[in-house]
Amino acid sequence: MSATLRYRGNKSNLIEIAKNLDAFKQVPEKYTETTEIGGTLSLISRLLIIYLIYKEIQYYQDAKLKYEFVPDTETEKVQMHVDITVAMPCGSLSGVDLMDETQQDVFAYGTLQRQDVWWKLGVEEREEFERQQHLNHFLREQYHSVADVLFKDVIKSHEVSQPEKEQHGHVAHEEKYDACRLHGTLGIHKVAGVLHMVGGALPVVDMIGDHLMIGFRRLPSNFTHRINRLSFGQYSKRLIQPLEGDETFVADESTRVQYFLNIVPTEIHTAFSTINTFQYSVTENIRVLDGDGSSYGSPGIYFKYDWSALKIIVRTDRENLINFVIRLCSIISGIIVISGILNFILVSMQKKLLSIFAPQLLHIRLKESPENTPLAKPHLFKDITATEPPQLVVSNDLIANANIMSTKVEAIIPAINKTNEQ
Repeated sequence: MSATLRYRGNKSNLIEIAKNLDAFKQVPEKYTETTEIGGTLSLISRLLIIYLIYKEIQYYQDAKLKYEFVPDTETEKVQMHVDITVAMPCGSLSGVDLMDETQQDVFAYGTLQRQDVWWKLGVEEREEFERQQHLNHFLREQYHSVADVLFKDVIKSHEVSQPEKEQHGHVAHEEKYDACRLHGTLGIHKVAGVLHMVGGALPVVDMIGDHLMIGFRRLPSNFTHRINRLSFGQYSKRLIQPLEGDETFVADESTRVQYFLNIVPTEIHTAFSTINTFQYSVTENIRVLDGDGSSYGSPGIYFKYDWSALKIIVRTDRENLINFVIRLCSIISGIIVISGILNFILVSMQKKLLSIFAPQLLHIRLKESPENTPLAKPHLFKDITATEPPQLVVSNDLIANANIMSTKVEAIIPAINKTNEQ
């Protein structure tokens, strides 16, 4: 069995106590007064509240960015997106490989697809490429000025997309392909490595004296190239990829083109997700190798990359939602209180000036105002209370009533005795 407690007192007393504690007592509408000043201030205050709330919401959304630098401890593989067009047929490219400090097999990272294309772009494709080229050049020059804008755009859009496939035009179907497009995604480790593209060579047998010597002769090559895409990690159009839209013309086939990339892991926190991407800075070096053997190396295109030990974390420096709501409430209540004070001051000044310069107009206004109600006129209360019948006061004091009755009886008894004696 379970025992329950019940309140046996008078519940109406609790309701009365709750009513007495009410701090928001309602004033009947007939006892309120509307004025032109009050209406004007009400309209202005409401418009001001709407404007300030709009600006606060806009400011809350457009918060400042906060950058943090922490050690990068992740060791997972990173996607490397490549889309490069070299101005020579695919058959002339003998080596397109990626090697790093792990010394793994070159096929462990994946392979790039080869596609024979024409080097010359169509009119629309050339315009689109030049537009991207000019945009990337501008962003690279003004990066420190527009970095916050770009990161905020990424955070607002929550955009994470795959690299678009570039469409390459052609000049005529009957002409042979004169370029090779290398595109695809490679999975690389976070260690130093190099992606190289070198020309082909043919084995040649030479007779030196009585001995046969097998050597290699380089095929004619052209390392003029166009970089349509070169990025790491999750791809976003709004992040700057310095080499995208870059076009390099190489006149000498003995030229060695080197790009030195320093990759920085970047973590962007949006409202509902996290984007793990990578930024990189690049240094370019173009050198023509001497034929006398004084220069070392092989002609080709080399992308040498290394990784930063620190990771950048980008997030918005925004206060929590509760503080934002409290600030909105304080704005609304502050405007209402200030408008009420201004209304009281202006109405008092108006009445004071009217009483001095136009008392008749003030008298007419007072008659038309709700102040002419019975509650606003004390003399009416006197007339009403004077006509009311007197109320009898009933006392419950039994001892006092008994004393009064005994005095009356004592006054009557002597008179009765005199009548009896007569």
